[in-house]
This record gives sequence, structure tokens and C-alpha cells, in this order.
Amino acid sequence: MSSLSTPEQRVYPSLAIIGGGLAGIAAAESASKNGFRVTLFERSRVLGGRAASMFEPNTGQWIDNGQHIALGCCTELLDLNRQLGLTEFFEQKNTIPFAQIDGKHGILTPATWLPNRWQFFPAFLTFPFLSLKERFTTGLLLRKLGSQKKESEPETFAEWLNTKKVSANTIEKFWAPLILSTLSESIEHVCFKAVRQIIRDSFLAGHQATTFHIPTIPLRTIYHEITAEQLRNRGIELHFLKRVKRFCWEFQTDPNLLSDNNSSNDDDTQQQYANPRICALELADGSRWSFDYYLLAVPLSQFREIMTNSDLEPYAEQLALERFEPGSITTIHLWFNRRLLPDGFFHSALLGGPGQFLFCPRKHGQNNENNHETNNKGIYHNVVISASHRLLSEHEFTSRGSFRLVEQIVQQLRNTFVQSFQNEATQLLFHRVTTHFEAVFSPNPVVYLERPESETPFDNLVLAGDWTQTKLPATLEGAVRSGRHAVRILKTQ
Repeated sequence: MSSLSTPEQRVYPSLAIIGGGLAGIAAAESASKNGFRVTLFERSRVLGGRAASMFEPNTGQWIDNGQHIALGCCTELLDLNRQLGLTEFFEQKNTIPFAQIDGKHGILTPATWLPNRWQFFPAFLTFPFLSLKERFTTGLLLRKLGSQKKESEPETFAEWLNTKKVSANTIEKFWAPLILSTLSESIEHVCFKAVRQIIRDSFLAGHQATTFHIPTIPLRTIYHEITAEQLRNRGIELHFLKRVKRFCWEFQTDPNLLSDNNSSNDDDTQQQYANPRICALELADGSRWSFDYYLLAVPLSQFREIMTNSDLEPYAEQLALERFEPGSITTIHLWFNRRLLPDGFFHSALLGGPGQFLFCPRKHGQNNENNHETNNKGIYHNVVISASHRLLSEHEFTSRGSFRLVEQIVQQLRNTFVQSFQNEATQLLFHRVTTHFEAVFSPNPVVYLERPESETPFDNLVLAGDWTQTKLPATLEGAVRSGRHAVRILKTQ
């Protein structure tokens, strides 16, 4: 796959992208527009990475492995969706409904006539789960996060809340659910800077930044079937079930370092070589492929494996990857005989239990085969528990413990949506529990700001992925930004 040129033909550098998650997809789309001949290798059968779906044989339905949504502040992700023609498959909502055990409900709606940093302040004054004083101080604290002076920054968000003397009720009803659902971490472990970044990008950036974009068809259809077709239309080669085993690399001879006397001393000989460069990649089947540039966009575990097989453990050790603590996200998939949410509502934040968000996505068009909503097992809902590694016991992670977890979640919904369950009118018809044990990494103070950069010691290899230094937690937006950033680096080389 090396570049060949003729006097009459322009040379386009070849680029291998390893990994077909959101980072790899974003990199491929960007690189194809910037003059690269792109070949993408994915070890599985589908694109999308963790934004994936699984087939549920009991319902004959594809369901998502966790509910993946985008906020309006995810500008790079939303732009990628536009570039690939995916926008129409997302439902946009401009308000944030909240529901609490005892049937109390509320909605956070921005006041668009106010300046950006004040748009949610009126909504907090009517937030029904807090006292009037707590509402007022919460609104002011949100604004204060946007102007926090760096020299006074604590390490964790819990420390910051303690210095502000935030009430236990406010933490329980607002701050803890917000941090768990957006950062998949508890307030005791999450880095203060990560929280401040999220608040600045969302609540303080105007009403468009907090719009919800919810997929209306399975993610497999969006980020594999449609995306694969779009990438191929751009001339990108896609190779599935191709596991990259290792990189073949070498030092290049640097004539500026050659000794005048052609000394055979080992030290002198070693100094004659510099600029390590990848010369090929080797697949698990033993085949070798050669390109001009390489972009590695794989999860941490795969990165370690490839580095070890490539005899590059010293480089991997320098990155101190053992500091990364994986975070789990558990999804309870539920099929009821009727919708729990009122017409026009497709999601709601949940308070007072382990479940943090309820989703009941609307169906898209008339194609029932790809419907999220209805099938012969009822109407599909899902409840997300982010940071489940903090909130659930080991027993609840097992198949036997999941039955108790389902009962707990259904009881939370029963106590929250009282009218929907009146006279036993609403019945659970089927359920399934899934957990992604390495869905994210913990945005704790140890790693949040000290992550690997995209650049590597190799002048033709760059890294991408939400675990690289994106200045964002592990999100779809961070993955997309990393892929595009890696391509920008290659353009300058």
C-alpha cells in the first residue's frame, strides 16, 4: 500500500487506521477530506466500537449496549453526524425532565432571552426537589463554576462542594445524579476540573449546548451500516475481522550523525540512527501491510497488546497506563405493555434510586424492523446506571443478582411514575441486563489531565481515542475530537 508516483499523477499519502470506533470513524472521514488514501482495519464485524448494539433473540430486536446520547455542546460529534448524513436518526429535545420517587416531577428549561450563563437560573428557582434557598444557591454555584480561579482549585468535586457548604439534600437531589450520569463517577472520586469543564460546556454555554440528541434507531444501523456505506463512498477501504497484531518498525539512518572516521564503536554506531519509524503492520493472519502513515485508535487494552507484541513495552510503560481505572455502565432493558412517559417525552432523569436516566426512544419512520419502540414483547424502555462499579455490589453484577436489580429498578419506576402503574395497568413483559465493564475510564485527578498525547516517538504514528489527552472525560465527543486531532497532526508532518 506504499505510495507510487508518476510525473503526471499527484501523490496521495496512504494512511492505515487501526480501530473502527468513533475515533477511527472520525479520523477516516477527516483524513479522506485531507488528501489521504485511507484503509481502516477493524478486528470485529462492525464499526462503532462501544457505540454498539446487540441482538435480543427473545424480541427479535437490536438493542443498544447502553444509551448513547449527545448534548448540543458535543459540537465535533454532531458535525461528524452531519458529514455522514446521520442527523435525521437522532431526536432533539430542548428540556431536561426530572422525576423523583413520590411522583414529583420537574423540568429544567433554559430561558433563551437571558445571557448564556444565566439561562438556567430561572429554572433552578422553580426546581421542585430543592428548597428555595437550595435552588438559589445551586444556580449561583453553577455560574461560579464558570469563573472559578485556578489557584484555588481542589482536587475532587466533593472537596469543592464541602468548601461551599452545599447541603446534603442538594448533593443527593442534584449534584450527585448530575455527575454520575455525565461523568460516570462519584463526586468523591471525580476530578474537579472535569466537572468544571462539563458545566462550562453545557449549562453555561447557552440553551443549544444542553439540547439532547437521542438515537431513534439502533446504533448498529447508525454507526455501522449507514456509516460504512458513507465511508466507502468516500473511497475508504474497510477491512473487518482483521486484528492488527503488531507494528514492524526500524530506526532510520541520519546522515548528520554519521561519524567521519566510520568508527565501529558500538556507542558511535548506535548514535548513527534516529527517528524511529513504522514500516509495516502485521495482522494476526501473518500478512503485512505497508503504509506511509499509521493512526492507532483502539481501546487501552488493545493498545497494550499491540505495544507488547511490537517490542515497545518501554514506550507503553512511559505512559503509565496502569493509572487508568475503568468505569462500568449498566443498562436495564425493559419491555412494558405501555409507555411510562407522557406523550412527547422520550427521556427523564431519575432521582431517588440507582437508576439515573429512563429512555423510551420514539420509533423512526415506518420501518418496524429497526424500531427501538414496539415489538411483540411490548414497548422498549431502558434505564441507565452510570458508574455502576461504584453503586452496585459484586452480586448485582452477576446473572443471579441481576434479577434483584431489575426488581429494584421496576420498583423505582413504580414509585416515580405512579399514574402509569395505577390499577396494575402497566406490566413488565420482558427484561435484560447488560453491563459494559470498561465503558469509560474514571476522570479522577490522577489521570484526567495527565493522559497520553496523540504524538508518539514515531514520526509516522499517532494515537486517538477518548483515553488520549482530549481535555474531556471519556465521551463520544472526546473520541471524535481525538480522531480529528490526530489527522491534523499528520497533516503537519
